[in-house]
Amino acid sequence: MKNVGAGIRNSMIKRQAALERFRERKIAFLTAREEITKEIEEARTIWEETLKQLPNLPF
Repeated sequence: MKNVGAGIRNSMIKRQAALERFRERKIAFLTAREEITKEIEEARTIWEETLKQLPNLPF
């Protein structure tokens, strides 16, 4: 018979490595999403300030 313990150990190691990769990708995604949200908010404030500086002319 083959060593069942080695198979289970290898399976657990692979599972743990996959979980670590998932967590790293999740953290990277959340960080990128936060950065994009900050950039959008900054662009929104710049846009509002620009609109305030324009004269009120009817089109």
